Amino acid sequence: MKAAVWHGYKDVRIEDKEIPAAKPGYVTIKVNYAGICGTDRHEYVGPNFIPVTKPHRLTGKTAPLTMGHEFSGVISEVGEGVEGWKVGDRVTANGTLCCGECETCKSGRYNVCEKLGFLGVGIDGAFAEYVTVEAARLFKIPDNVTQRQAVLAEPLACGIHSTRLLGDITGQDVVISGPGIIGLACFFAAKFAGAGKILVSGVGKARKELIEKYGGTYFDVKDGNLVDAVREWSDGKMAGVVYECVGSQRTLDDCINVMKPCAKLMVMGVFEKSPVFPMNLFQEAEREMYTSQAHVDEIGIALKYISEGKIDTEELITREVTLDTLVQDGFEELIANGPQHIKVVIKINP
Repeated sequence: MKAAVWHGYKDVRIEDKEIPAAKPGYVTIKVNYAGICGTDRHEYVGPNFIPVTKPHRLTGKTAPLTMGHEFSGVISEVGEGVEGWKVGDRVTANGTLCCGECETCKSGRYNVCEKLGFLGVGIDGAFAEYVTVEAARLFKIPDNVTQRQAVLAEPLACGIHSTRLLGDITGQDVVISGPGIIGLACFFAAKFAGAGKILVSGVGKARKELIEKYGGTYFDVKDGNLVDAVREWSDGKMAGVVYECVGSQRTLDDCINVMKPCAKLMVMGVFEKSPVFPMNLFQEAEREMYTSQAHVDEIGIALKYISEGKIDTEELITREVTLDTLVQDGFEELIANGPQHIKVVIKINP
C-alpha cells in the first residue's frame, strides 16, 4: 500500500508498505479520506511531537512514521475479540492513544493520559491506504453522511469537547479569535450549546460570508481594534465566553481584554513561544481560564450534527489532494497560503 511517511524536516515520502494486520481488539480500515491537521503541517516543517531519537513514551516508536489522525474509511479486517463491528462498516475514529492504566484514563479522560499519544505521531497513522485502529475508538458514519463529509468530524469534535468543558454557556455572548478549522469548530459548538451572540475575529474577510450564514458576526482585525469592536458589538457588556484559537501573544492579550468580569477563557491555540500572561488583569475580575486537549466521545456528536444538516462540512473543505500530490499541493500550499484554507483533505481510496 501507499503511505505518506515522515522522515524529518520537509521530508515526507510516499512509500510502499505492507497492509497492517488487525491484531486482537483492533480493526484494519481501508482509508477513503484523510484530513491535514494543523499538527501535521507543524510536523512537516519541524518535529514537535513525532519522536526522533527518544522512543515514544507509550508506543516505543520513533521516526519514520506514517502521518495522519483525521480520516474516514471502511473496515477491511476485524481482529480477534472485536464485537459489534464487521467488514464493510463505514467508520471514522478517535486517534488518541492511551495507556488505560493511569488515573485520568481510569476516570474516562483518556484524552489527557499520562503517556498520551496520537495516531500518526506515536504510531503509524492514516495518511495511507490502510490503517489499524483500536475498535473501542470507532464511530459509525451515518448512512446519509459521505466519507468526505465525515473526515471533518474529528476537528469539529475538538470544538465540541472544549465547549462541554466550559459548562453551561446558554445566552452568553461569545468571542472567538481565529477563524481556522478549530475556531470554526468552537463557533459551531458554542452556537449549538445555546450561546447568545457570537463574534469571530480574524485577518482578512475570507470567513465573513460563512460566519454570517450561520448567524455569527465577523470582524476583520485589519479594520480596527478588536476590543473597541467587541465593546460596540456587546453594548459595552463585553464577552462572557472567549476562545483563543490562534496561539499568539497579541490574540491572547485581545482575548483577555474583551472579557467581562467572571468571564471564561478557553485556550485552544498552540503557542510556539510561551506567552506573557497578564495575571493581575485576569485575577482582579475573577476571570477563569480553561484549556482543552483533543476529545473523548465528541466525534459521535459531530457526526450527528453533520447528519442532521446543522453543519455543511463541504463548505469547510477548501482543497482536495492525493497521496502523490500531498507534499506540493497539500503541505507546501498550506505553508504558502494557509489563511486561505479551512481544511485540505486527501482522497486516498475511491
